[in-house]
Amino acid sequence: MDPKIYQFLHVFSIILLTGFTFAIAANPQKRKKKLMAIVTGILALVALVAGAGLMSKLHNNNWGQGWVIVKILAWLFVSGLGGMAYKKSKSFIHAGLVIAVGVAVFMVYFRPF
Repeated sequence: MDPKIYQFLHVFSIILLTGFTFAIAANPQKRKKKLMAIVTGILALVALVAGAGLMSKLHNNNWGQGWVIVKILAWLFVSGLGGMAYKKSKSFIHAGLVIAVGVAVFMVYFRPF
């Protein structure tokens, strides 16, 4: 498959995952908890699969690079924030999302290590 398709799926799912997580933090309704968990879980899985596709196409499955490890950790943190939004404060979720997504984008574009 074309790497641009993987890239589109990866970026699009991360944008949606971030948006849904912000929405959960803004209005954490208990009756929608299961639906939101399903949606954010699927989006996190799409981001992971598309990211793995990009790694195989563009970087020959070299998962040991430092920037890749940091990006995976940021992805795990963002994936977990959806569930944390029902227990933690809005400011923690918002700050965590901004920082984690910012770190992930920085790692992709600058690859410092």
